[in-house]
Amino acid sequence: MSLLKTFAPALMASTALASFAFASPVAAQDASRSAVDELGEVIVTGSRFGARTSTESTTPVDAISRDTLQQSGRVDLIQMLKVQVPSFNAPRPLGSGVGDYLTPPSLRGLGPGEVLVLLNGKRRHTSADLNASNGVGRGDVSVDFNAIPSFALSRAEVLRDGASAQYGSDAISGVVNLMLDGSLGSRAQATTGVTSEGDGAFWEASASSGLAIGDGGVLRLTASFQGREGTDRSRPDTRQQYFGTNAAGLPTTISGNYGSGVGLTPSNGRLDPREATIDRRVFRFGDQPSTNGQIFYNLVLPTSGDVELYSFGGYGRLDGDIEYFFRRAGQDETLRAFYPDGYRPLLDTRIENVSVAVGARGDDLLGFGWDLSSVFGRNVQDLYYDNSVNVSLGAASPIRFRRLGADFDQWTTNLDLTRRIAAGSGAPIELALGFEYRREAYGLESGDLDGFRSGGVPILDGPNAGRPAPIGAQPGPSAGPDDTAALDRDSYAVYGEVQKAFGERLLLQAALRHERYSDFGDTTNYKVSGRLDLIGGLAARASWNTGFRAPALAQSGYNASNTLILNGQQAIVRVAAVDSPAARLVGATDLKPETSRNLSAGLVFERGGLTATLDAYRIEVEDRIAISSTFQDARLTGYLAANGQGNFSAISFVTNAVDTTTEGVDLVVAYRHDFADGGQLRGTLAGNYTQTEFDRIAGTPAPLAALGITTPLFDLTQQLRFSDSLPGDKVTLDLDYARGPFGVSLTNTRYGEVSTVALSNRTPGQIAVLTPGYDVRQVPVGAAGNADLIQTFGAEWLTDLEISWEVTPAVRLSLGAQNLFDVYPDENIASTVASVAAGTNGADNAGTQPYNAISPFGFSGRSMFFRVGLTF
Repeated sequence: MSLLKTFAPALMASTALASFAFASPVAAQDASRSAVDELGEVIVTGSRFGARTSTESTTPVDAISRDTLQQSGRVDLIQMLKVQVPSFNAPRPLGSGVGDYLTPPSLRGLGPGEVLVLLNGKRRHTSADLNASNGVGRGDVSVDFNAIPSFALSRAEVLRDGASAQYGSDAISGVVNLMLDGSLGSRAQATTGVTSEGDGAFWEASASSGLAIGDGGVLRLTASFQGREGTDRSRPDTRQQYFGTNAAGLPTTISGNYGSGVGLTPSNGRLDPREATIDRRVFRFGDQPSTNGQIFYNLVLPTSGDVELYSFGGYGRLDGDIEYFFRRAGQDETLRAFYPDGYRPLLDTRIENVSVAVGARGDDLLGFGWDLSSVFGRNVQDLYYDNSVNVSLGAASPIRFRRLGADFDQWTTNLDLTRRIAAGSGAPIELALGFEYRREAYGLESGDLDGFRSGGVPILDGPNAGRPAPIGAQPGPSAGPDDTAALDRDSYAVYGEVQKAFGERLLLQAALRHERYSDFGDTTNYKVSGRLDLIGGLAARASWNTGFRAPALAQSGYNASNTLILNGQQAIVRVAAVDSPAARLVGATDLKPETSRNLSAGLVFERGGLTATLDAYRIEVEDRIAISSTFQDARLTGYLAANGQGNFSAISFVTNAVDTTTEGVDLVVAYRHDFADGGQLRGTLAGNYTQTEFDRIAGTPAPLAALGITTPLFDLTQQLRFSDSLPGDKVTLDLDYARGPFGVSLTNTRYGEVSTVALSNRTPGQIAVLTPGYDVRQVPVGAAGNADLIQTFGAEWLTDLEISWEVTPAVRLSLGAQNLFDVYPDENIASTVASVAAGTNGADNAGTQPYNAISPFGFSGRSMFFRVGLTF
């Protein structure tokens, strides 16, 4: 692909944006620069008593401007945060359904549901999706970060400390507060890029304008559109694709082994001649294609009487086509009359988010400053299988099925009061009081009946002709008539916060919150924190808090079947709602809220152009919520079928599985130097180290133990998702140099090791041929020398580069690369001729998938980008 072809869309889009953007005689006032550059990282998150710099805060808070977020041409907000905040991580899911677009975030080593997201300081609604994938974030829900355009923001503030006593449920690991831009002036930008492999083209076109309204009012409108083509790093599928024939000329089943279709390893029967001509690049293994558009507004309108009205919100819609694993021509899941050479089912995905907040605030309500607000948010998902089939319907089967629909509504109303109370000659006591009412509703709709039911048509041809056909649409049955859910709840909260400065050296804060939920009762949480100036620009700070996290309604109500890769084989896994008959049969119980205790202590140093913070933390979480082990056993299948529950080969459910302790340390060092020739250098070194240990792991549920099944409720595979699937350490070195109209930004990020269970229950002979050359740890299974294999993927440095030129005060051009040196993660344990001879494939899906979705930076390699920015 030529550079002209690659970058031409950005030039065309920038021209269009220039004509679209509202012209304004007022020079653009970049709120992020005024808040961060001039005032030294002024933040509002973590206290209700007005802005202070991040180094003056009693708890660690990162403030990241929009310009910094958008370095290196990124267009997805969650990937921007991942690079800029060392303790914030986000994997690149693969084959996880809608989860491929709802990337699960992690802060300080905890899960997606344990970080609270605010927009302009108000609670943001979560997704309706329960992550039922076989990867990081399994069993959790998260906020759809990419429904919010970074171009609409002034900055992001990340509070790295528990804050449930201040903000309520979910704020166990911390808070991400996304602040919308409220400045005057207009701007626009267009970005385009492509990977070094020529795929994964991405583009963005955004425009934003702040208009003066009345006396001091501002309305800022932002429209943004992003598109992305898919990437593919799969390798040829060398397995047998078509039925073989035996000596009698009858069809034989196909081999699932690496190389069985190309003569590297034995086939089942004589190979079909088509094996020599089929295009074996049949998988898509990489980022999924999508388009994503948003429109946001931010309104502030002063009125007479010192009252200010405000409103903000937006709408976003993502459309994508997710490609599932390939079904070979000779599989029972293939209707060969439709797909004689096999097929890849698709998930036609639509995700919509809408939110609106309205409020009023003033300085004097019976002597209190006040803020009354109401925020509504809604996430809707509509999912369809395409290029699919229900083999049990035979030739009457459709090829498109509605999989399911899901929606989540959240309505939150707050009244916040603040007051300063004189306390003699010293600083006043600052008091805050508040009240909150929140209503949440979750709905799960069934899909098409043809995607769920058995049509009674047997397998039509091949060696299994006449046997029962797989039931339901591919890749997994759509949600059936019994899979619907309609759950809601209310919660009421009252909270208070107090702050007092003692002299010029000591600042103390305390917060208390009591909350009542209609579905599980009451909870009370508190937080105390303080900051003490020591000597020579050095200060100490610490906090102690308790927290909680209410089970998401989706965690209680989700009920669907999904196709996962279990021990190298595809299997339909039922994720059963906790109150469903199937889940109760295997021991599921009602969910309880998570509870936490969080201790944080650190040092702050600030002198001249240098600031440094070092914060250690310990977070104990009891009754963590997760999806259980996947229980798969012939005894279980018979037990479920005997009780009227069948049509799936494995089952799991959401449960309070474990207690954990997470410990770690955050380091941030920032330096700024102005040169005599007008050049300016900024550098930031930031790092995080985190480790999670288990204090309790629930045993095998009693009904399963009675069947002789010994799998624990939360097995080794699930445990590693909590403890080792996110980098235990991460370091970023960010350097920015500007002189005159030119600037260079260089970001180096080191992602630490990650580990996962690669293969289970392998024999000593199989281990001997599989493991050479890989970082593998064995966990013994049984008494025959068999073991589960944990594979560790090594740490890697990634470098991002951006070079910018301010052509005029109104036009800026940027060019650069993400992952400049084209770094890829370590490869999965490979399938080989020797491994097949020993009776096993590797962990790479018989050679087709060289990389693991656990990689914290994906596996698409280098991307180059070009950006045009306009200011009016």
